[in-house]
Order: sequence, then C-alpha cells, then structure tokens
Amino acid sequence: MSKLAAFILEMLRMLIMLVLTLLLLGGLENAVFKRLYGWTIDPGSAAAGNLILFFVLYRNYWQFRGWFKSDKNQQLGRRLTLSLVSLSLLLILLPFAVPLLM
Repeated sequence: MSKLAAFILEMLRMLIMLVLTLLLLGGLENAVFKRLYGWTIDPGSAAAGNLILFFVLYRNYWQFRGWFKSDKNQQLGRRLTLSLVSLSLLLILLPFAVPLLM
C-alpha cells in the first residue's frame, strides 16, 4: 500500500474514532448529568475536555495501531500526558461543579 493511501485511510480512521469518542463520552456525561441534576448539560467545556482526552489517547495509543507507519510517530512525554489529562478532567468535571456553586 502506498504512503498516500495509508495516510488517507489513517485520516479517515482518526475522523471516525474522533466522532465516536465524542459521541460516546458526550452521551455518557449528559446521561450522568441528567441523572444527578435533572437537566441536560451545556457541552462547551466538556467537549473541549473530550477533545484533549482524544488527543492524548490517539498520540499515546491509537496512532501505533493504525495503517500509517512513520519513524516520526512518538508518544507524548509523561509530564505533558499528565498535564493534559488533568486539564481534560477539570474541563469535563467543570459543568458538574457549577450547579453546586449556585
């Protein structure tokens, strides 16, 4: 398979995984929020947190299991991974804390 075809397949795979991940996590967060507070969540900060979490998962795990192989593929550093995951969790949990502050 040529490099270009592998790259296009990998982009398609990444796009499908992004959509599925955002739908799954967004739906789960919305269901939990509705169960706890009785109304739906505004997906602003949670969506940003989910995007960051997807980025970390893709760079540290999923990119090595795809079609496009490159010598430039490398994992994120440990400190950067922990920082991004912490920021992601903060953004995901932020909508859950707002009703408690009101």
